[in-house]
Amino acid sequence: MVHYQNYPDPSLNAKLQSHPEHSSEIEHLKARMQNFIKHSVTEQNIEVTDARVTAEGEVTSLLKERLDKEYHKLLCKITREVNVEDFGAVPDGRDNTEAFRKAIGNGRVKVNVPAGEFLVQGIKLPSWTTIVGQGKGITVIKLHEDTPAHEWVITNDDYQNGNRNIFVQGMSLDWNPDRQCGVRNPGGQFSSCLTFAKVEYGWMKDVEAINAGLHGIDITSPTYDHSPDTDWTKDGSKYIWIDNCVAYGAGDDGITTHYSEYIFISNCHSGNPRGTEHAEGISNSNGIEIDDGSKHVWLLNNFTSGNIRGVEVKAHAMWPASQNVHIIGHVSYRDVRAFDLRHIGHHQATDPESTTAYDVTLIDCSAIEPVFNSLYEGVTPRALVVSAYKNVNVSGFTAIGDPDYDYGGNPVVAMQYRSQNIAINGIKIRGFKKAGVDINLSGGTNKTDYIKISNFDIYHSAPKGISIGGGLYNVNIMNGTMISDSGTVGIQSPNNQAVILGVQAEGYSAAVSIKGQTYQHVPVNLKGGAQLATTSGFAFNQTSAVIAGTGEITAKGERNAVIGASGGSSTEGSRALIAASNNAHIKGNNVSRTILSSESITLEEPYTVAGGHQSMKWLLDSVGGNGTFAGAISSSLRGYGEYFESSTGQLINTGTIVTLRGDKIAPAHVGDYMLGVISETAGLVSGASSFIWQGRYLTNEFGGLIYEDVTDEETGELIRMPKKNPDYDAALEADYLSRSARDEWHVVGLVGQHYVRIDETVSQGDYLTAHNGIGTRASEGDWKVMKITASYIPEKGYGIALDVIR
Repeated sequence: MVHYQNYPDPSLNAKLQSHPEHSSEIEHLKARMQNFIKHSVTEQNIEVTDARVTAEGEVTSLLKERLDKEYHKLLCKITREVNVEDFGAVPDGRDNTEAFRKAIGNGRVKVNVPAGEFLVQGIKLPSWTTIVGQGKGITVIKLHEDTPAHEWVITNDDYQNGNRNIFVQGMSLDWNPDRQCGVRNPGGQFSSCLTFAKVEYGWMKDVEAINAGLHGIDITSPTYDHSPDTDWTKDGSKYIWIDNCVAYGAGDDGITTHYSEYIFISNCHSGNPRGTEHAEGISNSNGIEIDDGSKHVWLLNNFTSGNIRGVEVKAHAMWPASQNVHIIGHVSYRDVRAFDLRHIGHHQATDPESTTAYDVTLIDCSAIEPVFNSLYEGVTPRALVVSAYKNVNVSGFTAIGDPDYDYGGNPVVAMQYRSQNIAINGIKIRGFKKAGVDINLSGGTNKTDYIKISNFDIYHSAPKGISIGGGLYNVNIMNGTMISDSGTVGIQSPNNQAVILGVQAEGYSAAVSIKGQTYQHVPVNLKGGAQLATTSGFAFNQTSAVIAGTGEITAKGERNAVIGASGGSSTEGSRALIAASNNAHIKGNNVSRTILSSESITLEEPYTVAGGHQSMKWLLDSVGGNGTFAGAISSSLRGYGEYFESSTGQLINTGTIVTLRGDKIAPAHVGDYMLGVISETAGLVSGASSFIWQGRYLTNEFGGLIYEDVTDEETGELIRMPKKNPDYDAALEADYLSRSARDEWHVVGLVGQHYVRIDETVSQGDYLTAHNGIGTRASEGDWKVMKITASYIPEKGYGIALDVIR
């Protein structure tokens, strides 16, 4: 069976019972609203349990249900139902204030107002009062010509002690600013169409607020001047539902709240303010404004248009900011700034930090074609702005711009002015071709910080997609698509600290610009310690990683990595790597150490690469360039050679037998000492000086390196290093060529098997001597021909033999 008790209009209940098809829609709306409210809370802003307990001690599932129960309590308290016409009210232009006062009496009444325009000098409602018209535009209550400027069209009657359980429905309220040749709000919270001040349990349904001096609808405390150091909502209104209301032509804001809590605003439209409360050209007149000190406010399925700000959640500098505000399903059409969260006076680095600007949620909201507005000429169009607020969650946000509209190079979405902890998930932006950037994250001394942007789509919009300001190091950008036809840069960051993952950018001159370096494809940029594909590993430093491992492996130091390891392998110090190893450990605070493909070894020496099984078996020393091996060094090449310089400085052909001319070499002749042969197959070669000038370091009288202890710039520890030659010029190092790249230097095969040029006298098994560098037959010697690999050819002047040299 369908129950209708949660809908506040008894006459509508009867209609719904006779038309079940309508009841299902109402129940669906109720369920949807409850679901939104339940799922918009977090641990930080969950509804206070005590607030859901009625005066009779009954616990409701959420605050909205308590409000519904209070409505039925109101119905029970009503002892009479009257029509203002029975008390002399006539819609003929006369003042009907007294007729309404008599009809209302001391409350506990339902006052029906028929069709027509009724002039009054303000209506004051006591507790337990319902006033119901025939509908917006049908029943009109308008301020009489003689009404003072400070009056409201309707408000509650006891600002000092407060009121409770008041219901206003089905009428238009016209503040009539043209009376007395034009009047304006004299100051304070006066001069609105409909105000609840210090009201508990109130309902405003199907009400139209026209041309208010101040606000169309205001849920407030009697004054606007509460300090954040006080219990600022104690005199505010509580448990108020504004539904299906319209506000336009307001001197300031269409619908607003101050110092009040547990407010529900649903299915309302607010737009086109007059802005007369402000000086010309600086009218901050907004559609729906959740202002100073408001808490626990839900906005559901509302619409704003033509305002300076569609929805503004804010506070003035000296007063507390609104908290725990949830904006759900809101559409802003051609407001200047569709959604603006800010705490004035707490934006700059020199301002005090806001202690109250927290917890705002936007779900499934849309900003359509924000535009400039002459009411406030200095405000630039934007879809979303967050300033000073912390803990902001934006989910399912859509921003649609006019590609031909000139947005003056301004950003579409701006996180700025000391805002923090902002999560933007599922944002879609398109059409802002003449804006500057789609999402701007401000840097500098008053930067935003801790921003997460995920699952986003930017399509044919601003020249820049996402811009990150200087000094901003805590940004995560994940899972997004950015498509442009003439963009300049997809993501721009002055540093490489932003986490970027799973982002695609097309149609920009540069997909990404990071620290001045441009990329044509968006790179994966990750920071923080990483634990990937590991069952039980830990990276203890934000610059370390544990990858593809098992068995409690750990990376404890800076820039450490343990990859493909097991058995509790661990690293310490800086720049340490263990790969493809089990039970391997790098110990101590030294730097630059690597263990590869090893089992149960420990490495401590700096600047080394090592390996072994059960114990160290090989070690490469980066400081001295030394290698130490417990086993053999094998090569598919043959023999041993050393580098020698030719006496002429010219190239000597491979296979030529050479002798010494002092400390240099030349082709050997008969009777010369045969040093060796120019070889290309030596498996072990010394004297190459491959990386540096051979005289870079000082040596002793026997040619050994002279060492000294120097302080490591990174760790501050002493390490043993070769002592530099004072004649060494580092500026010339770039022009240095290894001996292997210079014609005058040759590898001379000294021992082992080498290929030798021979003449026609040589056969397999012969001994060799030399004639002008060519091998010729000898009766004895130390060089023996193993085999002829190429027969002698007169045209070439040599054959080739494989010789053993000893």
